[in-house]
Amino acid sequence: MLGYFFYVLTFLIVIGFTFFSASKPTLIGENAMGYGLGLAFFGLAFTISSLILTLIVGWKGGFNWVSDQSFNRNILVGLGWLCVAIATFACAAFKWEWHGEFPQFLRWLAKSNGQTWIPLLMLIPYFSLLNDEIRASLSPQVYKIPLIIAFGLTAFMALGILFGWLRDSAKQQTARMEESKERYDNRQVEHLDFINKQKPTDPILNLLSLSGRFTPQEVRSAAVAKIKSHPDWEAELIKVLEDDYYYSNAYSFIDGNAVEHPELFLKPLNNSILHMATEIQESITDSNNLQDWHFEHLGIERLFRAIDEQFLNKGMDFRPAAMKLQEALKTTPPERFKNVRFKETLLVKDWLKRH
Repeated sequence: MLGYFFYVLTFLIVIGFTFFSASKPTLIGENAMGYGLGLAFFGLAFTISSLILTLIVGWKGGFNWVSDQSFNRNILVGLGWLCVAIATFACAAFKWEWHGEFPQFLRWLAKSNGQTWIPLLMLIPYFSLLNDEIRASLSPQVYKIPLIIAFGLTAFMALGILFGWLRDSAKQQTARMEESKERYDNRQVEHLDFINKQKPTDPILNLLSLSGRFTPQEVRSAAVAKIKSHPDWEAELIKVLEDDYYYSNAYSFIDGNAVEHPELFLKPLNNSILHMATEIQESITDSNNLQDWHFEHLGIERLFRAIDEQFLNKGMDFRPAAMKLQEALKTTPPERFKNVRFKETLLVKDWLKRH
């Protein structure tokens, strides 16, 4: 009795699916959303109901003819049912909204109301497979042939859907890459235009963020050249390094760009680390929104890389300042942020360990 209940339920869902997709919907705005929700409802309802029905048929021994091995039988029938469910939903979806990346035969099947006759190819033999007496009174070909056609055809359709999905994904990926490249090129042009408009009287602070190690080479070279075109560019850079607010901007330049007189930078650089330690300590104590990335903008990694490359062993011991920085990062935060662990803590610890 339970089997026939789900049989009738599945059949009614198929009829509902047929009527729902019979006329072309208005695929604009709320109508498109409503139609999409309707497709999802009928597709999910058919999937669940037909799955339960298939399990009941299998439990009654209706698929014993498929294979003597229960594992193989379950795999084959399970894949067959899944392909029918996928193909049914695809036919309903493709009937009125087509995507050219999918094989053309899928559109033909959708236009022929495949969401109706494909599940019927499965449901018709299911009726006899639910009842031992009915099944015994019929030729095995009566239920075998329609079911083999249903499973075989929909497996072929599933491969076509997979092929179309892969091709559509590749097309979208290509479009995203082209769009990303276009944005990248536009930013390059904007940055180069900005650099070219800078005058020797403009502060080099405007250009420091474009002079970093990981800035695209063309932009970086233009920014560095413009900075070095200032007669006293090193003095200006030191002034930035000594500024209580903008000091970390100088790290972008000195990380990867050599200065001509590194000895002039030693004390300002060391003082900037001490100032950073004070700033971090105060930020942790007074902050109402601490995150593990909270101090990324300070450029501690750039700082230590610059020290290692051009300021180490030049007459300044940076370890005491770095230890102050380490202590600042260990400042006890407000109770609600007690589990926050700053990423920069490991950077400082590693640098101190190496030096």
